[in-house]
Amino acid sequence: MVPLILRWTGRLSSAPVVVVLLLIVIGERSAAPSRMEVVGLTFFPGIVCIGLLLGWWREWLGAAVATFGLVGFYLWSLIARGHLANGPWFVVFWFPAVFFFASWLTRRLPARAGIDTEHRVQRADPEQRGANED
Repeated sequence: MVPLILRWTGRLSSAPVVVVLLLIVIGERSAAPSRMEVVGLTFFPGIVCIGLLLGWWREWLGAAVATFGLVGFYLWSLIARGHLANGPWFVVFWFPAVFFFASWLTRRLPARAGIDTEHRVQRADPEQRGANED
């Protein structure tokens, strides 16, 4: 149940984020961006939006791509401007990726630990139990 809630929280929060970011990019009517600004815009919102859209189908991949876009944007900002981008909005717009990653993680960890996520009791096969004790 928890992975499903996290998945849908990621989906429902990523949709308006992608729409708002696209509206900001499309609605901006200033002069054409410089080559350096195009690099920054490729990372954020470009790659971040791609990651958030990928998260609808492949949670881990979408979260990884969105995180790559955010980290790449911050590195670009540091290199191009000499300081990190200011304000919380870049992380706020990226945050649905956290829900995608958490959804993937909550489905994957129990399976690796042998825990049944459907809350059924798993009993060992009596024949295997006896064979292991010999």
